[in-house]
Amino acid sequence: MNIDENRIADLEMYLTRMQRSVLDKMFFIDKVFEPFENIVDFGCANGELIKALRSMCSEYRYIGYDISEEMIEAAKQNVPEASFYTDWNAIDIPFEKSLINVSSVIHEVWSYCSREDIEEFRERLFGSGFKYIAIRDMMFSDAQDRPADPAQLEAVKRSGYSELLESFESIWGRVTTQKQLVHFLLKYKYTNNWEREVRENYFPVSVEEMLGMIPDGYRISYFEPFTLPYLSWQLRKDTGIELKENTHIKIILERR
Repeated sequence: MNIDENRIADLEMYLTRMQRSVLDKMFFIDKVFEPFENIVDFGCANGELIKALRSMCSEYRYIGYDISEEMIEAAKQNVPEASFYTDWNAIDIPFEKSLINVSSVIHEVWSYCSREDIEEFRERLFGSGFKYIAIRDMMFSDAQDRPADPAQLEAVKRSGYSELLESFESIWGRVTTQKQLVHFLLKYKYTNNWEREVRENYFPVSVEEMLGMIPDGYRISYFEPFTLPYLSWQLRKDTGIELKENTHIKIILERR
């Protein structure tokens, strides 16, 4: 896989956003009960999640994986007690005694990677034999989709975001469905990295498609569709929109 980190124009802002969501990304830690030894953070960036987890749960061994050498070097400085890798094949732990955390990774893999890379990712995730798989990402359910709410579209324009909406539509086409509108509403605040964010597909995989990928060897032990409270608050503040659709999911899979 070769996601170009240079797409992130403002790296500091990107990492700040990630750090603010660390608590939510730890959702799995009180929902897994069978003993395991290792936590693998796939797409660990600068190791901030591992740092937070380790301060609370020091009994686990922590492993971070990221394709960005820059991020891995930052992670090593941030959490020297953990192990960090850019080479997946160099990770030498018993996966059957491990939990893998995949937070805000799936939409990026599907957005930036080739079909071959996506298949490799799926094999690593579902075929490595992890005891637990924790997934947290942006996903929209097909069951929620409908024609775009005209009142919400008007609220976006009335609130001064017409130019950003036009930019979004130049990439994704005219907003005619609620899925497209919610896709825009997840992006509109990220003007610092707009050229990257506007092109990234936040919803390349639907909730239904995600559930269909789960192999028979795993069962769902936890499932939560949700909307980030901060996003709901920001939308009310900026546009008056009360977002009713779920924008994210949390899933924990346990090996049978």
